[in-house]
Amino acid sequence: MARASLVAAWLFVRERSRERSRGAEQATSRALGRALAWLCADLGATFIKVGQIASTRGDLLPRALVAELATLQDRVPAFDFADVRRTIELEFGRPLEEIYDGFEREPVAAASVAQVHRAVLRSSGATVAVKVRRPDIVEKVALDRSILLAVGRFAEKIVPSLRLIALEEALRAFCNAVAEQIALGNEARNNVRFRENFADDPDIDFPLLYPEACTDAVLTMEFVHGVHEAELEASDCDVRGIVTAGMRCVCRMIFLHGFVHADLHPGNMRFTAPSHVMLLDLGLIGELTDEDRITTARTLLAFATGDGPTVARLFFDNAPHTGTKDYAAYEREMCAFVASVQNRGMGNVEITAEIGRMFDILRRHKIQARAHMTMVNIALMTAEGLGKRLAPDLSLTDATLPYLREALALAAARS
Repeated sequence: MARASLVAAWLFVRERSRERSRGAEQATSRALGRALAWLCADLGATFIKVGQIASTRGDLLPRALVAELATLQDRVPAFDFADVRRTIELEFGRPLEEIYDGFEREPVAAASVAQVHRAVLRSSGATVAVKVRRPDIVEKVALDRSILLAVGRFAEKIVPSLRLIALEEALRAFCNAVAEQIALGNEARNNVRFRENFADDPDIDFPLLYPEACTDAVLTMEFVHGVHEAELEASDCDVRGIVTAGMRCVCRMIFLHGFVHADLHPGNMRFTAPSHVMLLDLGLIGELTDEDRITTARTLLAFATGDGPTVARLFFDNAPHTGTKDYAAYEREMCAFVASVQNRGMGNVEITAEIGRMFDILRRHKIQARAHMTMVNIALMTAEGLGKRLAPDLSLTDATLPYLREALALAAARS
């Protein structure tokens, strides 16, 4: 990490000098983006995920920086075809040519965990996407985990307030999710569950799998045709309909299913007319218990409807740890915050930015948020980021409210 950080610092200085004709702010953002993208790619899968999440926040981060980080979504450096062949033949115990016909040596996409090649499945003649796991990734992810957890523990010791956002616990959950993602058999099982969850939604779909050509290191699925987000406005797709479908998808995952695609950057989505969304790369998921799901729905509904006392009480009652000395002062600050959001109008705020400010209040009053809120916030950031980029007038809050109410109504009916 020290070596990579030094190289990234040198890269920043070099790129900053090369880009100086663009102006100081533009040059700095672009150079920083290139340096960070290189650093994440060099450090491997876990760190690439962090860069991918940051790349979805063009509404919060400088556009030039985000554009460089976006290269981590599907343009990570590829590995050699010899390793692709070796992995496939070890997994299936026979030559690649007995399984696939017309296997393209150059990948169509390369990401943090695996890369994808176009081929024809010999048994059926179907054009398929073959996802092959990177060599040595199991060992690299284990090392990443050790480093991140050590950093998290150290950071919590020297900055005690970080314990209130459950930094180490959140990092542990993130590392566990990445470790599960590298076993492609888990992605296959996630695919089946997502298809069942959204069987009633004609606008949301997931790639069809070919189980006879799937293992923990190789996944064979239908080759998905569709446009990338960057091509949407030039396509015949209904952009507004796609944003609505995307928001509906994320809300149902969080508040109704408790089974969330936790890697929804633009590289993992494809779109077809009129408003069809295909979600890819299903390895990184987050699961919420029924209690977490309902508590999250109650908290966000209270926030959206301006019920400050309920927001304050729910965070306090569900905190793993509290050190609040003056609950009344905490409640007054939370109520004032919720009221300020209401006064501005929910359509004029970014809900994920406001959640960040809410976490600041919790930190100041020594109230620890539950770790699952980090994953929920990332999923909501992704939905809001898509909406802000493609249909700025659409409100995430308006899209979310029906699903919050539905989740709570279902919970009440069961109790």
